[in-house]
Amino acid sequence: MKKILALIMLLVLAFSFAACGGSSTPEPTPAPSGGDEPAPEPTKQLCIGFNTNGLTNETMSFMVDVMRDYCNQNNIKFLTAEDNNDTAVTINNLENFVSAGVNGIIVRINDPVGMTPTIQELVDKGITVVSYDEYVEAANYSFLCSFYDLGYAIGSMAGKWADEHIPDEKIVCGLMSVEIVEAAVNRSDGIQDGFLDNCSRGEVFRSPFNGDQVDCWNNMLSARPEMKICASLADAMVTGVSEAWYADLVGAGKDISQYGVFATDATDIALNLIKNAKDGKGIYRGTIDLGLKDRVPLGMIQCCHAGILGQDPPAGYGTTNYYEFKYVTEENIDEYSTFFD
Repeated sequence: MKKILALIMLLVLAFSFAACGGSSTPEPTPAPSGGDEPAPEPTKQLCIGFNTNGLTNETMSFMVDVMRDYCNQNNIKFLTAEDNNDTAVTINNLENFVSAGVNGIIVRINDPVGMTPTIQELVDKGITVVSYDEYVEAANYSFLCSFYDLGYAIGSMAGKWADEHIPDEKIVCGLMSVEIVEAAVNRSDGIQDGFLDNCSRGEVFRSPFNGDQVDCWNNMLSARPEMKICASLADAMVTGVSEAWYADLVGAGKDISQYGVFATDATDIALNLIKNAKDGKGIYRGTIDLGLKDRVPLGMIQCCHAGILGQDPPAGYGTTNYYEFKYVTEENIDEYSTFFD
């Protein structure tokens, strides 16, 4: 988990009629009258399937809504499935999509090596495939994020804020990491490097996330009570930490202006907590907006549609696309007012 989204035209069937006759410039043949006109062939409705690791979390809910709205507007049937990061389930879901007659598939890749043969088979069948999160060469389009770079962005945001707001001789950042998945390790490494590169007095205390988020953080605080920064791989890992820690700090009479929590995903909860911090009622200072609520899903569905039609990708997109990082802090949080409670 170390370190995108958002835009096309319907297939037009052209019919040509050949005129036959002995003259080099034959007279046009009048169309049959009355009920003799042949009924036009109906245009077959296109179908796109979307498979991801889970459909119930906030980000996926937004992604599904964006893609479904696009499909409704363009008369495309839209199917969804989830796999809980199980490659065997992913493959089975994609086979079900094929049985349902899909023309295109958008799929989150958790295991690029294991998924490559299946993706190649789909493309060989003429199905347009858009993959995201991990690169698979066989896919027609890819939407990617460098996990290390994303982590570095989180760490940089935390480091710059800490250097400016915390006067301590040594500023300790507690990093709630995940150490069992390569992508997560890469993101954790990025957070650590980003913080140290941008906080001149910085130190990182790194501990693997295990179990309840608040319990994990409290254990870290017991080991390093001087910590004033918490950073982690995703908003979902630290929003609860932010609220509990803030309450403890207020109860202890601490100056909350010197404490901060940082992560990524720009979830609604995180955005509301940043708004609270701006109002002096919280310590969630920053998150990263990857465009997963709007730009990335719109770009993926548009590229998939264009690929099905044999068209070039929409303006601004290519076969390989990277998520844009947008820092969300107290300074620009009001831009996200539509997501506030």
